[in-house]
Amino acid sequence: MRQNIFTIAPERPFLATLARGLLDMAAGDPLKLARMTVLLPTRRAARALREAFLRLSGEEGSTGAPLLLPRLRPIGDLEADEVALGAGEGADDPTLAIPPAIPELRRRLLLTRLVLGWGEAGGNPLLPGQAAALATALARLLDAAATEGADFARLHELAPDDLAEHWQTVLRFLEILPNAWPAVLAEEGALDPAERRNRLLRRQAMLWRATPPREPVIAAGLVGGFPALDELLGAIAGLEQGAVILPGLDRASDPDVWDAIGDDPAHPQHLIARLLQSLDLSPDNVRDWPGPTPASNKAR
Repeated sequence: MRQNIFTIAPERPFLATLARGLLDMAAGDPLKLARMTVLLPTRRAARALREAFLRLSGEEGSTGAPLLLPRLRPIGDLEADEVALGAGEGADDPTLAIPPAIPELRRRLLLTRLVLGWGEAGGNPLLPGQAAALATALARLLDAAATEGADFARLHELAPDDLAEHWQTVLRFLEILPNAWPAVLAEEGALDPAERRNRLLRRQAMLWRATPPREPVIAAGLVGGFPALDELLGAIAGLEQGAVILPGLDRASDPDVWDAIGDDPAHPQHLIARLLQSLDLSPDNVRDWPGPTPASNKAR
């Protein structure tokens, strides 16, 4: 199956080029543009794309005409504790219902309570400020683990039993997460923000694979970085009306160098390389944007 993967060269303005390509896809039909869905990394990117559309409209001398924009959905803004994608889709199906994210302040307070209880149970009571600081660190660890798909059930495998006592103490402390925290979340009827984001992204990928949308879905500026997002981008790339648009793909590297980039987290192209590897693609399989519209692939 052909993958709809594109890139915008680094010397070209990404958002302006993206907006121009989407307008060309609409072919002068404002309603077609409005039926498109564009997924972007953050709310800031969504605002900037909206401004790019307005600038293009002004350059064409039609500033007085209304412009119906695509549905712009930011999906990578974890700090806002919200994923603006698919929250209402499938909500009437109990098998697809996803609990809300636990509010960050509530999460830290509950984690602080668990840390205080752990200290008292171990005969080493902590001050509230100390417990709050440790709770903040645990919250970050929860989100990092959910992003990477790590399993706290294997926490004891991090260190052998004969390791120094202070490391054993750290491991016993971290066992708060697999042993106590899930029950607290269940009582709250909520999920950690990163876990909820993962479920939303995976559910959307499942829905789009099962029932491909009839209108274009464009993922722009998203380069993967964690399994749930890679899965969604793969689903979009496989849609007849889908397109994944990568920023500034490096086409100069040979296959061996490209494989090395995939293993080097410090390289600026690392996430793009990982995404293409997950899709079993090479840079040669990526086309320039704007190119033929995704819908035109059917005729190829």
